[in-house]
Amino acid sequence: MAAMAGSALVGAALWGQQIYNNWKSRRVGIYGASMVGKTTLDRYMTTPGEMEEISEDERTEHFKLITRYMLPKPTRKRVSWQGEKRVVYSSDIGGQERFWNLWIDDMVARQVECVMYVFDDRAFKGGHAGAEQVAGFKYLVDCLIERNYRYRTLRSRWKGKKYTPRLLMLVANKADRFFDKKAAELWQQSRIGEHKIFDPFRDDLIRLQKAQLPTKRAFMATRVGWNVEPTIIELLTS
Repeated sequence: MAAMAGSALVGAALWGQQIYNNWKSRRVGIYGASMVGKTTLDRYMTTPGEMEEISEDERTEHFKLITRYMLPKPTRKRVSWQGEKRVVYSSDIGGQERFWNLWIDDMVARQVECVMYVFDDRAFKGGHAGAEQVAGFKYLVDCLIERNYRYRTLRSRWKGKKYTPRLLMLVANKADRFFDKKAAELWQQSRIGEHKIFDPFRDDLIRLQKAQLPTKRAFMATRVGWNVEPTIIELLTS
């Protein structure tokens, strides 16, 4: 009888933990330079399906009050994959350089648990857009390690000095444009971190490791809905 009672208690505890995991909102920060797919990802998590291309005219903008851009209100989205369910609490924040400080404001204000930095194949190809993606990641890493950014208030300064995310995931989006034979091979062997698409970010990934901030890497194609849910679930369960 005692053994049966013990088993029942364990089962009830596991069931309770599952319910907790399914319904607890996870604070996720999704950042990246302009036109890399952040808004598409935000819309996909809200309503999965085939997504249309977003034009430059539809880029995320933010209201400016005197000299300060205002943070958008975060929204909740439910994500599920192979029996795992999570509630994501995230904001759609612009990627233009004038909005980069909002990434930090958002992280500190919401005490974001997991950070996702999104980029695409242009980072590897070079050019202005690629350089902006690499520079955005360096800015994010500098802020996380050196904490030398502008705080909005004294309270946010206090919160920011003690803040560190649990995990940072570097996501190569628009994989439908670069997923070649080599990428497929590395994917099968769970070695995608070796793919050349991540080469422009390696120095800063090393800096994060030395600062004891865990990182992961992932492939994704948000517009066609490829590997979106598995990536989000991995981010939240790692």
